[in-house]
Amino acid sequence: MAPTVLRFFFLHCRQNTYFIIGLCIGICASLLLTPMLENECIFIKYQDPGSKSVGNDPISNFFDNEYDPVINLAGKPQKALKTPQTLLRPRYYSTELGIRERLFIGILTSQKKNMVDSRAVSINKTISHIVDKVMYFLDAPGPQKLNTSMPGIVGFTDSRKILKPFHMLKYIIDNHLDDYNFFFFIKDSAYIKAQHLYNVVQDISVSQDVHAGSGRIDEHSAFCSLDAGLLLSNSVLRKVSENLDWCVKNAFSDLDDANVGRCIVHATNIACQESVQGQHLKSFTLPDSFKFEDDISTFSQEPAFQTAFTIYPVSDPVTMYKIHMYLSKVALVEVKRNISHLRRSITNTSMIAPVPVEPVAAKWPIGNQGGNIPTTRFDVLQWNYLSEKEFYLNSDFSNVKQMNGADKLDMAYILNATILKVESSDEQLKFRRLIDGYRRFDPSRGIDYILELAFKDLSTGHEVHKRLQVCRPLGKVEVVPMPYVTENNRINLVLPVNAKNREQTKHFIEQYTHICMETRDKTLLMLILLYDPTVPGKGNKDDIFLEIKQTALVLSDRYKKEGSKIAWVSVKLPDVSVDNSLLNFAITDLVLKKFPPDSLILMCQSNMEVRHEFLNRVRMNTILNWQVFSPIPFTEFHPDVVYTNTFVQPPTFLDINKNYGHYDSNQKDYIAFYAKDYSLARKTVENIIPIIRSDHDISMLTSKHTDSKSFQESCPLNSIYSMFVCYGKIHVLRAVEPGLRLRYQERDCPSTVDSSVYQKCIEERAFNLGFRNQLARLILEYKKTHLL
Repeated sequence: MAPTVLRFFFLHCRQNTYFIIGLCIGICASLLLTPMLENECIFIKYQDPGSKSVGNDPISNFFDNEYDPVINLAGKPQKALKTPQTLLRPRYYSTELGIRERLFIGILTSQKKNMVDSRAVSINKTISHIVDKVMYFLDAPGPQKLNTSMPGIVGFTDSRKILKPFHMLKYIIDNHLDDYNFFFFIKDSAYIKAQHLYNVVQDISVSQDVHAGSGRIDEHSAFCSLDAGLLLSNSVLRKVSENLDWCVKNAFSDLDDANVGRCIVHATNIACQESVQGQHLKSFTLPDSFKFEDDISTFSQEPAFQTAFTIYPVSDPVTMYKIHMYLSKVALVEVKRNISHLRRSITNTSMIAPVPVEPVAAKWPIGNQGGNIPTTRFDVLQWNYLSEKEFYLNSDFSNVKQMNGADKLDMAYILNATILKVESSDEQLKFRRLIDGYRRFDPSRGIDYILELAFKDLSTGHEVHKRLQVCRPLGKVEVVPMPYVTENNRINLVLPVNAKNREQTKHFIEQYTHICMETRDKTLLMLILLYDPTVPGKGNKDDIFLEIKQTALVLSDRYKKEGSKIAWVSVKLPDVSVDNSLLNFAITDLVLKKFPPDSLILMCQSNMEVRHEFLNRVRMNTILNWQVFSPIPFTEFHPDVVYTNTFVQPPTFLDINKNYGHYDSNQKDYIAFYAKDYSLARKTVENIIPIIRSDHDISMLTSKHTDSKSFQESCPLNSIYSMFVCYGKIHVLRAVEPGLRLRYQERDCPSTVDSSVYQKCIEERAFNLGFRNQLARLILEYKKTHLL
C-alpha cells in the first residue's frame, strides 16, 4: 500500500516540477522582504516628533507636509457671528407643501331687518356642505347680539357702507389668503348654485390670474356686480393686498361694484370677464314681479337659467328654499337618468367583452360592489331567516330575537318599498302577507334581502307568490371630523367598593400604585365606599373599610409631590333593595359633586387590570361636548373551568386567548365621559330616574319612585351607557378594547328584582363561565362519573 502511494506522489511531482520550484522561490522571497518593509513603515510612523532626525528625513517631511492639517486662526472670530436657527416645521403636511383648499365664499350681509337670521341662514343651509369655507361679513356698530349661533360671522365696527367690502378683503387677506385657491364674493340677496360653481372652479387653473363674474352694466364695463358674484384667484387677491390703501382712498362711488372693480383693475390691469379658460360664469336676473309658483316652470326652461351659477335678487328666504328644493329635484332626476344609462351601458358592454367576465346577475345591482367572495368555508356569509318582527338563529347564542331600533325600521322600509314596486308593476296584485325572508350583511357591499311575498290577484282571486331580491348598498364613506385631543388629560377613576370585594380592591390599589402613581401618570383614584345598613359605618372602630382608608392615606402622602392621590367618598345604602343598574346612577350623581365640569371620569370595577395603553385610549376617545367612550372588555372565564389542568396555573396578567376568556359585549359598566356631558344627559331622564343629591335619596331609586316602564321601553339596558345612547346629544363610541382585561368575578342575581332583569343576569353569568368546548367537556366528565 505504502509503495503505491509513494509512486503516485513522485509521478505527480515529476509532472509539476517547474511549478513547485517557482512556488518555493516565491515563498522564500516574501519571507526575506517582509521585515524590511515593515521596519521602514514603523520608522516613519513612530519616530519621535521632537527629534532632529525627523526634520532632516525627506520621507518624513513629505508625509508631514502632505497629510498634517494646519489650522490658521489668525483674524478669525472666537465665537460664531450667527447662531444656527432651529427649523420649525408646521403642524400639517399641507401647510409645508403649500396645498390649499379650493373655494372660499364670502357673503356680504347686514344686521338690518334680521338679514343675518334669515338670508344668511338660508344661504348657509344650501351651500355650506358643498364648498370648503363660508364666512359672513356684516357691520356691527353696537353690542347687539345675534339670534343665531351660526359659525363664520365677522362684524366690523366701522359703519361706513362703502368701506365694508374693503374690510372684508382686509380680513380675508390677513387670515385666509394662504389657505384657498379661489375666492368668491357675493351679497346675501342671491341664490348660489354651489355645486355648479364648485365644478367650474375645479376646471380652472390657479396658475393664471382670474377676475371673473357677471352682472355688468354693459358690455364695455370692466366691473362685475357683487349682487351676481365675483370670482378672484389667489394671485389676484395678493396683488390687491399690495394696493389696498390706494383702493380705500379712491372709494368715492356709492356703488360697491364700482369701488371693488376699480380696485381690482388698478392692481391687476385685468377687466372682469364672464368666461375664463373655457368656463362660463353667468348669472340669471329675476324680475321684481317674480312668484315662485307661477314663474319657476317658465324660467326653468330657459338656457340662461339652467347654466347660471347665481340667481338674483332673492330677498325672501322662503323663496330661496323653494328654488333650492326645485333645483335639487331637477338634479336628482338627472342623476337617476345618468345611473340608468350607465347601468344599461355596463350590461351591454359586459356581453361583448373580449375577456370572459362574471355574469351581470352576479354583480346585481349594476354598478355596485359584487360582494364578498369567500376563500374558505369560514368566510362564507350567513343568511339569517326572518319574519316581520323577529330574527331566527341570528347568532350562536340565540334562537329568536325581536327586531328593534334600526333593524325594525329598516325591515319596514324594505318591505314597503318591495310591495310598492310589485303593485306598481301589476295593478291587479294586492299584498296580503310576508311568507318568509332572509337577510345577509356583507361589509363590502351592504345588506341583501330575499323576500317571498303573497299577493292576491284581484282578477282571479287566487294567491300569487313573488320572490324578490332586494339590495341596500352601503352609502359613501365619509371621514367624520373630530376635535383635537391629547393624552395629557387627567383621568379620574371611580371605583365602587363593597364588603364583598375588599380584597380585590386591595389588589387593584397595588396595581394602581405601581402603574400610575410610581410613573407619575396624571390620574386620580376615587373610592366609593358602600356601607350596608347592617355593617359598622364610618367613624366606628370596627369600620370594614378602615384598612383601605389607611392604605389610601399612606399612598397619597407618599406620592404627594408627584400629584397622585387616592380619595374616597362614603355612601350609606338604604334598607330597601336597589337594582345595581340604578345604583350606578346614584354613585355617579354623588361623586360628580366632587369634580369640576371639565373632569374626565372613568367608571371601573375592582376586577380590572390597570394598563397604560387603556388609559391613553380613554384620553383619546373621550371628547368634551362630543363623544363618550364605552369599551368592550376581555373578560376571563371561570378559573375552575379554564385552569382544570394541574400544570396550568392562573397567569399573573391575563392574556387574550379564546381559551381563557372572551370579549363580553354585555358588559357596559365601564364607561368614560366628562362630568359636564353626564350632567346634561342626566337632566333629560330626571323625570324617569330622580337625581340623587345625598345618600338619603338612594331609597328613591325603587319601582315606587322611578318610571321603570318608560325606562324599559326606551332604554332596556338600564345603564349609564343606555342613557347616553337614548337621551344624550353626543356620540357614543362602543368598540372592542384589548387593553381592558377583567378577572373573573362572581355575579349575584337577586330574585327580588324584575323577572326580565333577573333572567338577563342569569344569561350574562352563564356566558362568562367558559368556552363551549370546555363546558361540554365538563358535562361529559360529570355524566361519566355519575353513570359509573
